[in-house]
This record gives sequence, structure tokens and C-alpha cells, in this order.
Amino acid sequence: MRADDLVVLLEVARTGNLSSAATALGLTHSTISRRLDALEATVGAPVVSRTTRGCHLTELGRSLLPAAESVERAVTTARHALTRDGDGAEGELAGLVRVSAPEAFAAVYAAPALAALRRRHPRVTVELTAATRPIVHGSGADVEVGVGEPLSPRVRTIDIAAYELGLFAAPAYLDDAGRPRSLTELDDHALVYYVEGSLRVSDLQLVDRLFAKRAVQLGSTSVFAQLEAARAGAGITLLPKFLARRSTGLEPVLPSRVRVELAFVAALASASVRRAPAVAALAAIRSEVQARAAELR
Repeated sequence: MRADDLVVLLEVARTGNLSSAATALGLTHSTISRRLDALEATVGAPVVSRTTRGCHLTELGRSLLPAAESVERAVTTARHALTRDGDGAEGELAGLVRVSAPEAFAAVYAAPALAALRRRHPRVTVELTAATRPIVHGSGADVEVGVGEPLSPRVRTIDIAAYELGLFAAPAYLDDAGRPRSLTELDDHALVYYVEGSLRVSDLQLVDRLFAKRAVQLGSTSVFAQLEAARAGAGITLLPKFLARRSTGLEPVLPSRVRVELAFVAALASASVRRAPAVAALAAIRSEVQARAAELR
């Protein structure tokens, strides 16, 4: 049994398809397929079930993962020893890293952090998915950033940063509809927020708390669409302050009365804990946030 065949199996398990595994390992699709065929010939049974929708490991394939992870750790350790310079600086990294983060966080913090990582390590490929949700185990991402507690208590998270949300509206809308002076007066205003029923983050389900008698009049699954709708005069919206402050044409509403604090947390997928590019991606994101922590409050 060849050690590199086990590494291929491990990457197929992580990515769920041959093409993504090929990209992550810097190989061709046909090479990945041949390596799996060779492994199956060695063990005498299928290790992967291949369908048009992707690949799933068989029970035998899953039983080989601990050995595959041991091989990868050994290779990674050896590579780091060879690629560190004389001062012990970080060597070059390579491979595919998948990052999932809430839309606003992905655009404002994760994207520049991952761009900086790519400048330092051009052989790293990054896929950044915007998803406003709690951390979910087995999403396919190497690094997940979420809001609030993860869906599974078994997922270990790392605190990224606390951040604040506030109410905002266009001055023209407030001139026309009036500026609310109390939470009660919010009931007389239109609300721009997430589509009711589609919001998966319980910590962001704040409509009843702030607008007790009104539902969302203009809803969107995109926080950027909410921002632009509010700028266009659709109503009052609840936005992360770090996002609202980057946009002209919005005025705070009841800033001393409405102050919602939430937290971004992150997790490494279990199969990615020892993958150097994934660890580096999370470190880059945390460093970016720490350097700009004042923007979050």
C-alpha cells in the first residue's frame, strides 16, 4: 500500500469529490482516480463510492482514515522541517483551504485576511463561502466562522471577536417618516431585515424584541441588500456597526437605546486540525480582526 494513495483518500474524504481533491493536492483528476483505483486494488475492495453528486467513503475507506491522517502528519512535519529558513520562519504552504463565514464578516475581514495569506503563500488556493449561520459540523469547510453557539455541542470553537449591531436608516426616510424617540415608536416604521423563517441564527432573531407589533416589510437573505434597501429609503434596518459605518447615507437610530452585542466564533474541521494551510488561514483571520478590533464596537 502506497502512502500517497492514502493521502489522496484523505483529501477525497474532506472534499467529497475528485476534482476538488485534485485541486487541493495539485494533481489532475485522472491521477486522483488512478490513485484510488490502485488503493482499491491493493485492499481488494472499494474504498470510495463514486456518484454524479460526489464521492462517499465506504466503511473500508473510513477505516483507513486514521492511517491516512498519520501519513499526512508525518509528511507535513517533514515538509516544515525542510522549508523553514535559518531563522525558523514559516515555510511555503500549498493546497486548498475552504473558509465559510457570515456575509459581512467574509467581505470585511476574511477576504483581506485571506488575500494577505495568498500573497505570502501563492501556492495556497482559497474558497471563501458567505453563509450567515451558526457553525455546523461537517459543512465541508476547513475553517468555519459563525455567530453564537454552534449547532452541535461537540464542536470546539475559538472566540474571534464580539461585535455590536445598531439601527440605521437613510436621513431622507427619517425626514419623511419621523425620527423615533423610543422603542415603542419603532412600531410605526418599516423594518428592513432578514427574510422571516429563513434566518438560521437564533441570536439574530431580534424582530420581536425591537419591533413588537410589526413584521419585516422588506426582507433579504443578504445583509448587503438590506443595507442598500435602507439607503434607498425602504425603512429602518439592524446592521453590524462595522458594516454600517463603511457606508455613507445611513444615520443611527436610537443609538443610546438599541445596543445589541453578539460574537463571532470559529472552528477548524476535525480533519483539518493539522493541515497547515487551514491553521494558517484561521490565524490570518484572527490577526486581521485583532488589528482592526476597534471597528467592531
